[in-house]
Amino acid sequence: MSGAALHWMWLPLAVASSLVVANNVEINRRARQDSFRLHIWRTILAAMFWLPLALRQPWPHDGLFYAAAMFGGVAMIIGFVIQTELAKKHNGRVAILYMPLKAVLVFVVWAAVDSQARAHMMGEPWATLGVMVCLAVMIGSLGEFRKHDVSWESLKAVMPIVVIYGASDLLTRVVIDPAVLHERLIVFLSVAMCTSAFVSLMLWPWRPRRELPFATKKLVKAGAFAALGSSINQVCYASAVVLAPSPAYAGMIVLLSPVWLLVYHRMVNIHDDASPVAGTVMVAAAIILMVLVA
Repeated sequence: MSGAALHWMWLPLAVASSLVVANNVEINRRARQDSFRLHIWRTILAAMFWLPLALRQPWPHDGLFYAAAMFGGVAMIIGFVIQTELAKKHNGRVAILYMPLKAVLVFVVWAAVDSQARAHMMGEPWATLGVMVCLAVMIGSLGEFRKHDVSWESLKAVMPIVVIYGASDLLTRVVIDPAVLHERLIVFLSVAMCTSAFVSLMLWPWRPRRELPFATKKLVKAGAFAALGSSINQVCYASAVVLAPSPAYAGMIVLLSPVWLLVYHRMVNIHDDASPVAGTVMVAAAIILMVLVA
């Protein structure tokens, strides 16, 4: 693939990720399964898919690569459990409130640690200002989207996800070279999924809701759907993080996930009092963002 094609490829990948995230949150909410058990089956099944593929790829000789992948695997446990529990107790949009905060964190940290990012910001100050305005508009629109979804309690609940997912995005960008993205990503996801499954199984003696069985037909089926959805999303999102001018840009586009949930609810006649005006503003800001950073 040419350099010009790679330069643009992150945009459709990020949009695809935003659609898949909305779908995954809704599916996991409907499954109504214990989040820890659902995560175990999700990662076991995903690891069974990725590991055979990874064994056919060259494995890098970089300790940081494996540390980043294993950190991502542990982050999956924490993030998935918190998100699923929030989605069950409230709704899918509460579970993805971490996204704007994570986008801000990644944007600031990447600008601080990457010299090329700082040079780009200084060389194109108006474009940088436009990106920051778009991000602020999207965050404000998300707050207006459904005001009662946003509370101090819900923000406190998602803060651990903000930090661990933000760190995972930054590490992914550092350790995966876009030139070998296709082979490195397969190995990265394999290590992450195997780590997540292994650590989850090690935590089984301290599991919540000990009265529930390890496996049921409904749980394994829900785990298969979760594994499929998360694998598709991880390919799209990780690729966008690696290819985008800044790893934060992919997260900004994924902020559209709540809008897709609203569209879906309207299509299937599910009552949803989210603001379509705020959703429209979010879409407009995302389009302007794409133009600015493309």
